[in-house]
Amino acid sequence: AVKEALEKVQIDHTPVDLIVVDQLNRKPLGRPWVSLVIDIASRAVCGFSLSMIPPSSISVALALAHCVAPKDLWLADRELNFEWPVSGLPDLLYMDNAKEFHAETLRSAAQEYGIYLEFRPRGLPHFGGHIERLIGTMMGAVHLIPGTTFSSVAERGDYPSAKNAVMTLPELERWFALQIHTYHSTIHTNLNVTPLTAWKQAVAARDTPIRQMSDA
Repeated sequence: AVKEALEKVQIDHTPVDLIVVDQLNRKPLGRPWVSLVIDIASRAVCGFSLSMIPPSSISVALALAHCVAPKDLWLADRELNFEWPVSGLPDLLYMDNAKEFHAETLRSAAQEYGIYLEFRPRGLPHFGGHIERLIGTMMGAVHLIPGTTFSSVAERGDYPSAKNAVMTLPELERWFALQIHTYHSTIHTNLNVTPLTAWKQAVAARDTPIRQMSDA
């Protein structure tokens, strides 16, 4: 079992069940994608990135850059005032077999920073359970925002998602951060503590300090 902070992190993407609008005219733009990184030991969210562009090496790089970096300035820029102490270089990055995870850029960056890459066995989707559960939690909350597409055509019915859309990409990014804070502060049923408490315990469980970019 994974006990230490950043011993193993998982990354995955999903289209967000929401239509966003442009900042100038508030006209519908379409559904963005979110890339999320989760720490397996604590279930804490290490980082994320939001984009209108489908998953690529760039979205992977942005999500991992957010994972590695301290969050204080990022939160201050968005006028958010809460604790998000998760940062540092993961020991192992676990992902599915999508082509952007097999890109040479990721392989060489992982080599440079001493990150081991591990891929989910093909045809065994339950191997990605932690990140998929997190994505499910986040999308459940998205379904409460005006402009949601819900998770299926049947669920959406005749709800006019584009017509009701109100949120811009930067507003959605801030909303995601607040949602992550709520998730971090809520008791996780598998852990019996909050992910924030679990993170602090998992940091204390490490034999060696977390590697920060400043040390690299």
